Amino acid sequence: MKKILLFALVSFSNFYFSQSWNLTGNSGTNGAADFIGTTDPNDFVIKTNNLERIRINSSGNIGIGIAPNVNRALNFFGNTEFTTDTTTRDSYHFFNSAQNINGGLDLMWLRYNNYQPNDVGLLTLSAPLFQGDWAKPVFTVRASGKIFMGYVTSISACSDCNDYRLIVKDGIRTEKVKVDVASANGWADYVFKKDYKLNSLESVEKHIDEKGHLPNIPSAKEVKENGINLGEMDAKLLEKIEELTLYVIQLNKDVKQLRDENKELKKTVESLSK
Repeated sequence: MKKILLFALVSFSNFYFSQSWNLTGNSGTNGAADFIGTTDPNDFVIKTNNLERIRINSSGNIGIGIAPNVNRALNFFGNTEFTTDTTTRDSYHFFNSAQNINGGLDLMWLRYNNYQPNDVGLLTLSAPLFQGDWAKPVFTVRASGKIFMGYVTSISACSDCNDYRLIVKDGIRTEKVKVDVASANGWADYVFKKDYKLNSLESVEKHIDEKGHLPNIPSAKEVKENGINLGEMDAKLLEKIEELTLYVIQLNKDVKQLRDENKELKKTVESLSK
């Protein structure tokens, strides 16, 4: 009887462990029949240190991290890093094969769930500038809505960046730029109003001799230090063009008057010579 019981226990033990996964590796497995998981609609959970780290629900959604969440097809919680080492194909692909997607939806959405008072980033792309150099940011989107493009030595050291949403290093090439003017007073049509005080050419000449640039136009030194506001500078240049037009109109009147006076003098001289 004892021999029979012992044989039964050994047989059961061999049968039981033959159905288990070997912790040192397995061979000859059949994916259709051999698997780790559940056969009912309950979630499959993996733990370390008796804490849940990975959860897969019955729909196939996967949650990974300190607090796995299966509300998406794949959800990561905590610091996440993706590393690739390939020279044959693009490393990562994000695509949506659906058609007629509803307006307002995004292929990718990066967000903070809470207000961020500090200058934190939403997305930063970086790369070495030359061989042997370490990666530097070449494109970054901040939580404040500011966008930096090109190599920026220090985003936090940008003294006047709070005044702008887009900061581009090394220039922009484009086919079209539209600059909005805040009000009609920002354009130079005021030059043609009757009460506009047009400087005399003598005063303009004096200003040029003393300052080295036109009145109401920044000097080369000021432009180098502070840059220029494209909309304001266009308005200032138009102001000078319109002032120049008034000078030309006045000169044309003076020339016409001199021409008429010259004709009268010529007639007088001819009559006296008879």
